[in-house]
Amino acid sequence: MLYGYVLKMIIADRAAIYVNTVFDAETYNTYVGFTALIGAVLFAVQIYCDFAGYTFIAIGAARVMGIQLMNNFNAPYFATSIKDFWDRWHISLTSWFRDYLYIPLGGSRKGKFRKCLNILIVFMVSGLWHGASWHYVIWGMLHGILRVLEEITGKLCARLGELLHVRRDVFSYRLFKMLLTFLIVTLCWIFFRAESIRQALDIIKNIFVQPNIWVLFDGSLFTLGLIAKDFNVLILFIGIMMAVDYLRSRNRQLTATFCKQNVLFQWLVFIAGIWCVLVFGIYGPGYDATQFIYFQF
Repeated sequence: MLYGYVLKMIIADRAAIYVNTVFDAETYNTYVGFTALIGAVLFAVQIYCDFAGYTFIAIGAARVMGIQLMNNFNAPYFATSIKDFWDRWHISLTSWFRDYLYIPLGGSRKGKFRKCLNILIVFMVSGLWHGASWHYVIWGMLHGILRVLEEITGKLCARLGELLHVRRDVFSYRLFKMLLTFLIVTLCWIFFRAESIRQALDIIKNIFVQPNIWVLFDGSLFTLGLIAKDFNVLILFIGIMMAVDYLRSRNRQLTATFCKQNVLFQWLVFIAGIWCVLVFGIYGPGYDATQFIYFQF
């Protein structure tokens, strides 16, 4: 539960301040290049930490009462493909769509074409499940199309890699695939966050229209809701989140390992976590409390 509060109150709600500025319906066209790209990346961080934080709080609260809930996330931003991403993201919903829609439609049992069609249908329904708006449908369709492209070109890409003598068992190859997958997922998230398809397309265009890399150094990023200290806190805790996710992706049983430690160490960690939430959490007078994003779905 404490880790969930860290993800929600320190990371997600802090990232939301910058994201809300960049995605504002009236002013979004004034943000271009890296300013808009950072907004998209921080939304990817926000929605993950918001939803994963909510999930961890629910899992922890259930465990207090002796109820064991399934894990709902498995380091999704360490995924190396769209298929891998959806095997790691919102596992409960993905499993539900697989069992009650994909398999009843025929799954992969009725040929390649039918399998690809079923994948597209599932992802379109997933988009509609999030809301009866076209930008949600487009978000679902994009993931469906990307997933189908992976299915169609998988063997061809593997064969091409062999011809070019590309080593697939090295860190550099996995890192390239992780970064590429994260970039694609982040661009798709823009359709999820935007209020319309037009706004999403404009923001994507704005990202590539002007490579203003100087904003990373001239301090202009600190005028969009987050001052330098807030950015430093955000980056620090994103680093902690990534470290935890990396260990989870390596099948490290962090909870079990933690419970084996001495009681003094455990309480020091608890106190440090509570202190971080109280000091760095986003709350208090004048703050418009951000609800959990997935409460609306």
